[in-house]
Amino acid sequence: MHLIRENLFIGNIGDAAQVLQNGSSEITHILSVLSSASISFFSEWRSGITIPTEEIKKVFVGGSGDAAAAPEGHSDDGSKSCLSPQKLLYLLEYAGKDLKLVRMAVPIRDMESENLLDYLDACIDFIDRSRKEGSVLVHCFAGVSRSAAIIMAYLMRTERLSQEDALESLKQSCEFVCPNDGFLEQLKMFEEMDYKVDHASTIYKRFRLKVLGTSP
Repeated sequence: MHLIRENLFIGNIGDAAQVLQNGSSEITHILSVLSSASISFFSEWRSGITIPTEEIKKVFVGGSGDAAAAPEGHSDDGSKSCLSPQKLLYLLEYAGKDLKLVRMAVPIRDMESENLLDYLDACIDFIDRSRKEGSVLVHCFAGVSRSAAIIMAYLMRTERLSQEDALESLKQSCEFVCPNDGFLEQLKMFEEMDYKVDHASTIYKRFRLKVLGTSP
């Protein structure tokens, strides 16, 4: 686990499991960026791990809470997202020892073709709130690609850094981070859209066409 900024850490699944099982004097919030949002991912990774959770809410694309999502691919602002409306945007829950941690789980695979952009706003907002309330650990499986990409987006928006400068800054604290090329390309788009995911922009529309072109 590495400290990136005050109250902001990056780590891998082992770091997160340690905090969830044993509690932490430092960490109050966890952002899990794994291929599955379910806490069962941890017990599948290592048998014998049992982590208690209590769901707060599930948010689907274009909707909130457990309500049905908006019409196909629409986001809250009425513009179109690449994600299908049935897609889980994130799961929010109390987790770990005595249910003291707040965990947000975002289902993203570490693949160049994966849509990262449509998850960024929710992740950045969670990191921002978590740092004000305590400290947050952002983790993926290895702590190299997905978690690094999310933290890069956060640094880019909050510190107005370019994609390259955000990566360089992150590497000063955690030298082995290496987001996949697809994520780096999307973070460049994020920079070009002035650090927001603007579904109405031509940059995003080109990205959407590319995603549609690679969909089975």
